[in-house]
Amino acid sequence: MDLKRATLDHQRTYGCGSRPFADGAQLAAWAIQAGACSAVEIGTSLGYSAACLANAGILVQTVDRDPVHIELAQRHLNERGLASRVNCMTGEAVEVLADLPAGEADLAFFDGMEVSVAEIEVLARTLRPGGWLIVSNMELGGEAAEVRELIGGWQLREDGEVLLAVKPSPAR
Repeated sequence: MDLKRATLDHQRTYGCGSRPFADGAQLAAWAIQAGACSAVEIGTSLGYSAACLANAGILVQTVDRDPVHIELAQRHLNERGLASRVNCMTGEAVEVLADLPAGEADLAFFDGMEVSVAEIEVLARTLRPGGWLIVSNMELGGEAAEVRELIGGWQLREDGEVLLAVKPSPAR
């Protein structure tokens, strides 16, 4: 079964917040444009976005607070031969990602429900200078205005519900 459709079916059946990124091909294209080899994601859901990135040759570290979602994502990634390219982690993103090295990821992707400053801060910390931050679901509320303010000094572009930002190099 198509992974995007499986995620939508899961959402309808269980009424959870599971929702796939609108355009996986666009996500992969942005990642390739960014020259990404590694990515960090918040909001695994059933693994659709992680699969799109892994299919583009990117190593992905993804976290979701729902252990059922992680179990389903791992199964889907295994079925598609992508499990070796994706590390699925269960827990609160701010806590889990705090253990990742700072400044090493090429791409950071927020695909959770409501964007929060704390989650964007931890994603930004994982990014290398010049790395891309992609934040989806900006229209769902949360702390969207505060996130825009937090990364206001970055090179920004909005594309519908998605915010794209390039992390600046440190000032010399």
